[in-house]
Amino acid sequence: MNQEQLKGFVCLEKRKRDLDAELKQVKQQIDDLEQTLIPQFIELGADPSVRLDGMTISLVQEIYASPINDREEVANALKLSELGQYVAPNYNSNSLSAYVREVAREVAARFKKEERMYDAEDVRAALPDPLGKTLRLSFVHKLSTRKA
Repeated sequence: MNQEQLKGFVCLEKRKRDLDAELKQVKQQIDDLEQTLIPQFIELGADPSVRLDGMTISLVQEIYASPINDREEVANALKLSELGQYVAPNYNSNSLSAYVREVAREVAARFKKEERMYDAEDVRAALPDPLGKTLRLSFVHKLSTRKA
């Protein structure tokens, strides 16, 4: 293993962590100031904007909708309101990937006892039929670090 490359990786990883910590602090300071400034902008009226140090600061309103009770109730209401295009007969890809990772952990544990490696086809075979036949499984590898 090339020690110089490894040292460079560790050095950059430490710097990234320091920058991430600093960024987290800056974001918190911005959030705190924003909470103080928003009421001041609202007081200015209809379409307030301020220019300062080469930047224009303005108030933007974003609107989000979420269920009062549950998603099914909202889905039914959308269908009855002729807004069915907002209801997709779909699945949550993050949840599906989490399920596949859970199956992969079980496969990995079984193969570890047998002292052999596993691959995407082994995981696919462990999925319920016909799900395994419908999924493309991608194994992506990255280096992981943690504080020693």
